[in-house]
Amino acid sequence: MLGSGIFVLPGIAVTVTGPSLWLSYFLAALCILPAAISKAELATAMPTSGGTYVYIERTFGPMAGTIVGLGLFVSLLLKSAFSLMGFGAYLSVLTSFDLKTTAFISLFVITSLNMIGVGKVSSILLFIVTICITCLFTLSAFSVQYFEPAHLEPFMTNGVSGLLGATAMVFVSFAGVTKVAAIAEEIKDPEKNLPLSILLSLLIITLVYVAVNFSLVSALGPQRLAGDLKPLYHLAKFVFGDGKIATFGCIVAIITMISMANSGILAASRFPFAMSRDNLLPKRLGRISRKTLTPIYSILLSGFLIALSIGFLNIEKIVKLASAFMILIFVFVNISVIVLREARVQWYEPSYKSPMYPYIQLFGIISGIALLFTTGKNFLIAFSTTSIVGVLFYTFYARKRTNRKGVIGIRGKRKDLTEEDTKKLQLNTFKNRDFNIGGELEANVVVSLFGTERSPEMLIEMGAALSDGGNLEVTHVTEVPEQTDLLDIIDEPAELISLRRRVVAMAMDQKISITFDPVVSHDIGRTLFQVSQRFHCNWMLIEWSGKKRGYFTIHNPIGWLKGHLKCHLGIFRDSGVRYIRKILTLIKFDENDRLVLETADHLAKRNNADITLVHYISEDSNLAMMLQIENNMIEMGKRLRSRSSSQVIHSRVKSDSLIAYTVEFDLLIFGSAEHKFLNKIRETDDDRLLGKSACSVLSVNTSK
Repeated sequence: MLGSGIFVLPGIAVTVTGPSLWLSYFLAALCILPAAISKAELATAMPTSGGTYVYIERTFGPMAGTIVGLGLFVSLLLKSAFSLMGFGAYLSVLTSFDLKTTAFISLFVITSLNMIGVGKVSSILLFIVTICITCLFTLSAFSVQYFEPAHLEPFMTNGVSGLLGATAMVFVSFAGVTKVAAIAEEIKDPEKNLPLSILLSLLIITLVYVAVNFSLVSALGPQRLAGDLKPLYHLAKFVFGDGKIATFGCIVAIITMISMANSGILAASRFPFAMSRDNLLPKRLGRISRKTLTPIYSILLSGFLIALSIGFLNIEKIVKLASAFMILIFVFVNISVIVLREARVQWYEPSYKSPMYPYIQLFGIISGIALLFTTGKNFLIAFSTTSIVGVLFYTFYARKRTNRKGVIGIRGKRKDLTEEDTKKLQLNTFKNRDFNIGGELEANVVVSLFGTERSPEMLIEMGAALSDGGNLEVTHVTEVPEQTDLLDIIDEPAELISLRRRVVAMAMDQKISITFDPVVSHDIGRTLFQVSQRFHCNWMLIEWSGKKRGYFTIHNPIGWLKGHLKCHLGIFRDSGVRYIRKILTLIKFDENDRLVLETADHLAKRNNADITLVHYISEDSNLAMMLQIENNMIEMGKRLRSRSSSQVIHSRVKSDSLIAYTVEFDLLIFGSAEHKFLNKIRETDDDRLLGKSACSVLSVNTSK
């Protein structure tokens, strides 16, 4: 982060907001805080090289990954171009070279160094950063004696809009705060040290920026500071009155910005390198030189684009475009956390979780969008340029070379799953279990396990009861990211070995025909649809307990199956009830009632249980309607083989009344209709019954 954002940018940003310059840096840090926390969570869930590009590509799919990857690439290049221009400004104190000429020469040297592999100079960089921070705090401390209150009036020369515009402009100064997330896999105790390092870095750099910029405007004044590309040199000269000390400050600034420009090219060149490995860009950009072990073509492309920026863009436009890119990308980072959590992705298990979720992410999204509007046409240029180029690259090059969808594509509306489609697919299993997907297999009931069940045995027993003596297939699905090669998952974890042993023991003890198959999948919905087709099953049974702590939507990740399976779907919530003696059956007078009654009757006979039919009506219903409903339910009860009774509930709040009534029962059975889009996100009466009833719950959905 240390570099042109503090050595050059104050002289440009002060023209936008005036003496409130220091406040714009503080507000920028506040807006970046959510993305910093979100990035720490994402990094501990996906500890792999690639950072933000990887997180967004896995969340939104390869098209979004292409656009964001290019955006990250360009933003880092612009930041490097800004550093080189700033470096040239401070070098003018020592020499008379032209600003752009100096920047081009420096770019050639840095690009050459990167090509021959000179990048890892961590001990030198640590020394440079230490000296730089010490010098900046020392300069701020000595500037206090020159504080001039008149320089702080008027505080915001262009009002609130000017302050927000400056905040958006200086955003790029904090761009490096989350870069450590890209090496999460190399950090000891990342769940502790990664967020700590990010937050401490952000705190320290915010203190530096606020203190230095307050010193600049209070000592020099906004008029003298405006347009100055080497403001810290002039502040040092004003405070110490000694050309040697100010010159030393110039040397520190030059070394710092050279190291930052070098880091920018080093990091930027790895984005096209990583994207080429994912088949989103030409393979040539992913080639590594045998001699230097560096991605030489990617580095050359980076150097060429930086040269174009220096040659054709002025320094203010470079800053605004780079900031617009970074704001947009940080908005996507915050959205990614929300999508991954709410989609209930099985493999998303961060060891560090963001506090105050989702409010801190929503603040980051809203504040980022607000800042984007203040950038005006710069945002439109940044967004439209990367979007058009990214879409074109994806459409004409990458789409034919990748079949990934991202979490949004997998959990969203599905158009790719048809009965014919399943004939072209294969399930991937662990090495020590053969899954004969090619044969004509039969099973009355398929029980699908995901490793989160309260009691897998109870769910299997429920499946055995529904199978009515037929074959029972137990499929354990392990979901892994799309980028993970399924062939690499070869050994069963200890939990699966233990579960297999218990399932075999249950089959032998209860004389049930059970097959157990652990499956590894990129796409749970596709896998379950495929299994149901191959086994020609009558039922698919899964466990889902509804909304859990840490989520703010009710969205069921396998809800798509409700309207598309060719078999009945049963969603079971286990509340710990071991023996079923009293069954509460909710009658809705809809298409699921027949299945609800048949299921309740079958389970009652199997468990020697009593059935109570229940229907809800509002308090203002007339007597004739109530009598008609009671008569209909009595007729329904007569067709059952088991002992039954009926009850009509009158209440203002449907779900609350039914939930209160469940305390007297062991199992609630009701028909769950396919929800519209909004009902998949918000909590419905069915969701409340499933998640909050006092007894175990079986929600059934008839086959299509």
